[in-house]
Amino acid sequence: MFTIGIDVGSTYTKYCVMNDGKIEKLFCEKTPIRQKEYFENKARELLSEYPNASIVSCGYGRENISSVKRINELTALARGVGFICPECELVLDIGGQDTKIIRQKNGQLKEFFVNDKCAAGSGIFLSNVLNMLGEEFDKIDLTGAKKPEIQLSSVCAVFAQSEIVEIIAGRSPEASEIIRSVIWQIFKKAALLLDKVEGTNILLSGGLSRITGIEKFAGLSLGKEVSTDPKAAYFSAIGAAAISFWEE
Repeated sequence: MFTIGIDVGSTYTKYCVMNDGKIEKLFCEKTPIRQKEYFENKARELLSEYPNASIVSCGYGRENISSVKRINELTALARGVGFICPECELVLDIGGQDTKIIRQKNGQLKEFFVNDKCAAGSGIFLSNVLNMLGEEFDKIDLTGAKKPEIQLSSVCAVFAQSEIVEIIAGRSPEASEIIRSVIWQIFKKAALLLDKVEGTNILLSGGLSRITGIEKFAGLSLGKEVSTDPKAAYFSAIGAAAISFWEE
């Protein structure tokens, strides 16, 4: 039996196709603007490829999908982590619009904290700076990166971007140095959430988990042991697809 989990995020939509509890396929695409019309066609396309599949949605746009069931993204995240990394209890998820800390046990959500949708602590800050610099996300490499020399003083992303413009005008630093500073700032904002929970071992999920060398860089910024997983960006989609696994 096929189940399809769809995590509709603010920037990307992630898909997980499972067959009898085993992951068959993972893929993602840019989240569309006219979501209801798009996902109506997408669901029809998926069901033609996987007849009689159950579709479960989560994320910001979950209501825009005609799915069998819709679940909260925090519940989906906990289930996905429990499915892939059951030994990891504390999870830091940095999304396009917010940052979340959850604690899971056996795939069940036990505790969570969410930031106040401050752009300086989420992926949209990095995305905007990359656009400003003309750089690509997939080319970021933090291997061996140390604490950046440039320290952004602004806690607001809007002011921080103005600060970056002034830094470029005055010093003309390498784009990679600015990017490291932005990512460092995102983790510093996340540290405020981590202060609310106990634990020194953090599992990183969300889009930033795809960055090469992110584990050591995040650990340096947070002062904690940070790990991730190749499937970390898909945890919520996996959790949605695995709903029958947890309900059995």
